[in-house]
Amino acid sequence: MGSEDRNRTHVFEVHGRWLGEERSGEIGLGGAQTATISVPEAFGGNRPGTNPEELLLASALACYLMTLSRTLLRRDLGALQVEAAITGEVSRTPEGLHFDRIRLRPVVHGAHADPAHRRRIEEALLEAEDACFIARTLRPVIPYTLEPRFAD
Repeated sequence: MGSEDRNRTHVFEVHGRWLGEERSGEIGLGGAQTATISVPEAFGGNRPGTNPEELLLASALACYLMTLSRTLLRRDLGALQVEAAITGEVSRTPEGLHFDRIRLRPVVHGAHADPAHRRRIEEALLEAEDACFIARTLRPVIPYTLEPRFAD
């Protein structure tokens, strides 16, 4: 990416529609992909589909995994397999719904038992979380923790 691309504003647009009485709809996710959206069951919904809460978490997870991939390659650690889960805790407040916490839990597979190698991987995991722009956007308003672990 040239410096000209780095300095320009990028615009992203998502289209959707709501089907009213059905309490569901759909949004475009890029290309020909669409996702059904609906009110979560916990909030009175009764249709299958995703919701804004899950989409926010999915955005943060996708950003982290893509940033981590770049970080691992740059640090010559690219052969690792990483799975991750992200959870968000949402509560009702007098002002409405509120994200109380987000927990990102990457699991690294196939890491060497060598402590120095694991330390390099842990540093990469932290660097990726710090560099992920979605996490940087959310962190000032939602407690956001990284809880990595290793599975051999």
